Amino acid sequence: MPNPVTALLYALALWIPFANAIAADVPDPEQRRAGAMQRASAAIQAEPVINYSQEVALWPEGSQVLQDGIKALAHETWAWTRPTYLVYSPKVNTSRSAILVFPGGGYKALAIGPSSTLGLYGADVCKWLTDSGITCILVKYRVPNTGCNWNSVTRRHEQPEIPMALQDAQRAIALVRYNAEAYGLDPNRIGVMGFSAGGNLAVLSSTAFAHRSYDAIDDVDEVSSRPDFAIPVYPGHLTMEHKNKTPRSIAAQELNTDIEVSSAVPPTLLIHAKDDPVDPSYYSQVYERALKRAGGSVELKLYETGGHAFGVRKQGKDADRWTDDALQWLRGIGIP
Repeated sequence: MPNPVTALLYALALWIPFANAIAADVPDPEQRRAGAMQRASAAIQAEPVINYSQEVALWPEGSQVLQDGIKALAHETWAWTRPTYLVYSPKVNTSRSAILVFPGGGYKALAIGPSSTLGLYGADVCKWLTDSGITCILVKYRVPNTGCNWNSVTRRHEQPEIPMALQDAQRAIALVRYNAEAYGLDPNRIGVMGFSAGGNLAVLSSTAFAHRSYDAIDDVDEVSSRPDFAIPVYPGHLTMEHKNKTPRSIAAQELNTDIEVSSAVPPTLLIHAKDDPVDPSYYSQVYERALKRAGGSVELKLYETGGHAFGVRKQGKDADRWTDDALQWLRGIGIP
């Protein structure tokens, strides 16, 4: 997510309450505990604007992929090891379409705490979608260090041995499609949206669908994990800077080789602000060029102002228009 000149990911300060909390990278354990207590108090007082109808586990408890992840994250103090998704359903005028939302957090945390610009548990972004007739699926994928991430000690980007975030994204897409009838959905109208590191996950899940990142375990994994459309919002990790390639001036113009583009990539809308100080807008521009060369369907909405991590919170800047632009784009591809 951040480039090497960026300070620590400010999304790490956001928290997932209660027993499954995920804390920021605070060096002093006492400071960490004090911060967690303060955030717990804020979370208890906070109320989401809407409530989800159910929380669904992504993996069977005894599955190897889940147990391997628990083992791999055992040394992390605040690991989120049992990924789930939250289902927010429209009350009326359902379009029978769904969007899986991947929150940001630098692959260190999940930015859906009480201060999140997506709302507590993603409720604000999901209210926007459900008000438009779209079922919102908020994916709580495993962290930390489960995708490309910045190591502040070594000052390098690192790749995890097990791509747990991508595993969770692929499983979540297949699981929602598998349960489409139960959720009142058309299985051919299921897309992804992600913010920052979650935007990177939206890119990966919409390009790596030809191969599962884990061994199939049940009937769910016989269902396609290819999303029908993708909306990465200020996505990170899209250039060869994130493979630590030098010189950086050249690496910044090359698409990250983790991303395999082709004409089979689903229709994609990229959202970015020109003044983003964390994930520069050229990340999306590099990806847009690569998709166009491959014959993919892609559109980039580039806003003059907005910064980073604006989510769905209005701030009096140009990027405030992005939600309206996204709905217009969705209508153009037949959704909602």
